[in-house]
Amino acid sequence: MFITKSAEAKAYSAPGHHHMQMHRIQGQDVSPLNGVWSARLSLEAGGYVEAKASPAGKLYIVDSGVVEFTGGTTTVIITKGDSVFILPNEVRAFREINQSTATLYLVMLESYQHL
Repeated sequence: MFITKSAEAKAYSAPGHHHMQMHRIQGQDVSPLNGVWSARLSLEAGGYVEAKASPAGKLYIVDSGVVEFTGGTTTVIITKGDSVFILPNEVRAFREINQSTATLYLVMLESYQHL
């Protein structure tokens, strides 16, 4: 069993991510989870991620706050309990829009089932 206590999660940074704190909670250098990894993202008021695509699929789940997501040509507002899946190579951007902190969980997928 591999446990990551919230207060002990490893911080990391990524280009194009502004006014936010990111912590890996499973996978990569945290646990032997393979093919997927997860993180907790804390967006400060006005925090945002620049528009960019990557080869990995991304599942975002909002735990608190209000976040505007743009994926491809679609823009949505999501709040606590809402989720969004961004396809591999799909341009995505998101930002905190309520002038408060927003917390999301990210699951990065190396593969997924096509519908």
